[in-house]
Amino acid sequence: MLDYKHDKYASFNSDFLSLTLNKKTGGIAFFGVESGGRDRDKHASFNVMLPGYGGVFGAFKKDKAEKCDFDENKATFENKSGSGVAYSMRDDRTIDLELSNPTPNDIYSTRLSIKTAPPTIWTSKMPKKLKSKNPLTIFKTRYELPLMIHFPDFGRVEISATSSDVYCVEELQLSADFNGIELGYKNYSFNHNRMHSLHYGSSYLKFKSSKPIEKLGLTFRVMEECYPSFPLENDPKYNGLKRNWLNAFAMNRELFDMGDNIYFHGTGHLAMHMKADLLEVMNDDNEQFKIIRRTFERQIERSFLNCQSKEGEVSVCCFNREKKKGDGCASDSTPGAIISLMGIAKWNLPFVKKLLPNAIKAADFLMTFDKDGDGIFEVPYPGDYMGQPCEEGFYCNWWDNFSFGHKDIYFNYLCHRALRELSELLCGLGMEAAAEKYQKQLAVFDKNFFDTFYNPETGLMAGWISRNGKVHDYGFTFAVSMGINEGLIPKEIGKKMIKTLLSYMKKEGYGDLRFGIPGNVMPVAQTDTIDWPCMSDWGQYENGGVNGMNGFHFLTSMYNVGLEKEADAIFEAILNTYETQFTHSGLMPGYVKSVDWRTKNGVPCGYNYLADNYYFLLAAYAGKCKIPHSAVAK
Repeated sequence: MLDYKHDKYASFNSDFLSLTLNKKTGGIAFFGVESGGRDRDKHASFNVMLPGYGGVFGAFKKDKAEKCDFDENKATFENKSGSGVAYSMRDDRTIDLELSNPTPNDIYSTRLSIKTAPPTIWTSKMPKKLKSKNPLTIFKTRYELPLMIHFPDFGRVEISATSSDVYCVEELQLSADFNGIELGYKNYSFNHNRMHSLHYGSSYLKFKSSKPIEKLGLTFRVMEECYPSFPLENDPKYNGLKRNWLNAFAMNRELFDMGDNIYFHGTGHLAMHMKADLLEVMNDDNEQFKIIRRTFERQIERSFLNCQSKEGEVSVCCFNREKKKGDGCASDSTPGAIISLMGIAKWNLPFVKKLLPNAIKAADFLMTFDKDGDGIFEVPYPGDYMGQPCEEGFYCNWWDNFSFGHKDIYFNYLCHRALRELSELLCGLGMEAAAEKYQKQLAVFDKNFFDTFYNPETGLMAGWISRNGKVHDYGFTFAVSMGINEGLIPKEIGKKMIKTLLSYMKKEGYGDLRFGIPGNVMPVAQTDTIDWPCMSDWGQYENGGVNGMNGFHFLTSMYNVGLEKEADAIFEAILNTYETQFTHSGLMPGYVKSVDWRTKNGVPCGYNYLADNYYFLLAAYAGKCKIPHSAVAK
């Protein structure tokens, strides 16, 4: 029902949407979205459109609305030129717009709130990139209708039109007043120099028509939450999973793939396998999931075809050219690409078969890193201290705050999983001979792994052993949990290690871990981390900060070793945070202020609004519900 008694505004409200119209302009002043229909205060008090701009009917920009009429369920606005727009609420999820004589080049436009912008926009067709003369434009993209906009923390809105000639143009522009580097004068790698600008800007949406049009219908429909079904989906404790599942698939507009955030693309990048793990449990009959899977398949295909060196490495450093010495060495993007392709085999085996020679080439490249024949892979970077000169160039794994090198446990875990899954697929295809060399490598690896990384001084697994022989052990939680899930640490020993880590967390005052899991529970030495205090001091960012990404392996390992009660308490506390608080920072003002990382007390200390933050949600499937998954060895 329409409430139009206010002097200046009229509004529609339901459990799923809140929409306010400006009586003077005939435009949308407020649009709130709640796909779950649970938290009315949340969507009724937050505008997904930019306050002060909202939604504007293009024909009213020059010739303002002069006439308005209201009844119980309809608001109609007209100008003297004969253009008009009528809003009505079809049901509790749907708003219909009836447009007469719209301006073809500007039917309807809006700017989006910086808290949710740029959202991810999905269509059934490949989006079309457009050129822009504006030097401040990061991307300009054309989408066919119908399209679906996913607003992180709030939900999905489908926009459709009655004419096939109508399309949408999205443009993200930087603010000219904010441009520069914020992480230090040396921080000019991986586009961080551009990232600062992205924290200030505007995201525009403009609906246009390729032909003149007299009558048009536009429909905004708040869609239901989109997540894979699981046995506990009706338990309200898991509402945070429903709300945030799609947040993991932030779309990059330059290559139209899914990176670890809205700007970093995922092609040849080190977070690819996390997407594959989440996609593995998707429902095959869900149209939204089908679109995401097709997008991911293009991304992995591009990674192998355009980002693989002649040696076999798959890395963003090799993108569209042969890798040159000094460009970087084998980070976890290579095993991550293999794991991702093996994940795709779960739903599209013919696609995987075409790229299988590339995966074998990448696996053979990984095999060359066992320099001493002990089965353990040694990366070229020495790892003696952060910033150490290395003729091979830059090296990092996902935990790029630290000087992981030489015998790197995170890299080795991913290599083990990549070779394990590849050999399993090869055997399943009747290619046992091709799998034999990987199986032999894994056998030696398994024999020597525990003794290589176990640190008797702490009773935990070391993060890395540097080339000078030093053991670098800071109580890395993933060093224990990934080993349990990969079947490399016996469960009884792993259970004791998990309890040791939990005791460290209690001692350090992490509380109920409602904001995530720390990567390490002991302060990392200054020599082993970066030299930016805001991101390297104890308790900040990766050095003791907490994150959702790390929660998947940690929670799942707790379930696997029999600590179900303790795991439930932590998991439910995190899920409640993700249900009730903002988990996505959008175009936020500055580094170490995004909520992808938090201090133990919940203060934002991230810098990239990482989509990896939602990886922990998978623990509901592979951990709590014990649904078989590739990330957990049989």
